[in-house]
Amino acid sequence: MKTTTTHFALSAALLLAALPFSAQSQEIPDNLKGTGEVVFGSIGGTLEAAEKKAFFDPFTRDTGIKVVLVAEDSAKLLASVKLGQPAYDIADIAGGQLASWVANGSLEKIDYSYFDKETLASIPELLRNEYGLGNYTYSSVIAYNTNKFPEDGKHPKNWVDFYNVKDFPGKRGLSKCEKIVEGGLLEGALLGDGVPVDNLYPLDMDRAFAKIKELMPHVGRWMVAGGDGPQALIAGEVDMASSFNGRIVAAKKEGAPLAMSWEQSLLEYGYWVIAKNSPNKENAAKLLAYMSRPEAQAVFAEAISYGPVNPDAFKFLPKELAETLPGAPDLVKNQVFQNYEWWGTKGPDGRTNYDVAMERCVALLTQ
Repeated sequence: MKTTTTHFALSAALLLAALPFSAQSQEIPDNLKGTGEVVFGSIGGTLEAAEKKAFFDPFTRDTGIKVVLVAEDSAKLLASVKLGQPAYDIADIAGGQLASWVANGSLEKIDYSYFDKETLASIPELLRNEYGLGNYTYSSVIAYNTNKFPEDGKHPKNWVDFYNVKDFPGKRGLSKCEKIVEGGLLEGALLGDGVPVDNLYPLDMDRAFAKIKELMPHVGRWMVAGGDGPQALIAGEVDMASSFNGRIVAAKKEGAPLAMSWEQSLLEYGYWVIAKNSPNKENAAKLLAYMSRPEAQAVFAEAISYGPVNPDAFKFLPKELAETLPGAPDLVKNQVFQNYEWWGTKGPDGRTNYDVAMERCVALLTQ
């Protein structure tokens, strides 16, 4: 598998083996304490539940700052930022969107002075962007209903199977345009069309959208929210879906007849960002500093099976869990690194590949 130097560096940093050691002090520095609130754009579902448990509730308890949750709506936030009145302070965006948001002047620089030195030293430089803090690693996987495709029988394992409606009949669940990057819409289409991983980037948009158009009659649900994948699978709207690994694991633990495959799954990460002219910019920086601490990141990983971006968090995780998180050594061999550099690259007209892909996606789905 061909990856960039930054991908190798990120993988190595996140997967360093760590020996258990006694828990570090949970004392919160005075510079994180305060008053007032910070408004967070939440994706909801099991992700929100994990964030409340690991980050939001403990942050309010330890600092005195209230975390107000509102429904995540990127279009609404970007529009409100243009008016100088951001709808909320912190957004959770896909890694491939960061360059576009920065270019549009939609973000504040992150004040890393609130972060302790150990945390800053631990987080890979790639995830300590001037305008975005890496949040967690996750994977878009092929998930399926085991009532339709028994786990011990013939079932879809990769994108080629996903796009093969002859041998694997049934309705599909695909990410809608709003989740074009994190849902791996274009990457999945090209892999499903037989493009080798080594030749995946630069993405051939014409070929990808042609493949998606071919599959559209078999799409039972276009998904936007993170919980749409397991929900549609459980409800019988679709028989297989592109979904996030943490959502499927959580639903399966609750007894849902679901399974997933790591083969050709996309290894991804996103950023927490602060909206331009955020009225609670200081509290937002404090919350980001708190969420990046290793203890909090470990609690989060245990709650939803997404990988921490602070490698020190692995010291607080059981070995059997650490080995099953996105990017784990035995899993990464079958995973595909998403190339956010390509998504953020600008063309002659000044638009990023993300901007162009979004426009083409909306046009296709509204035909």
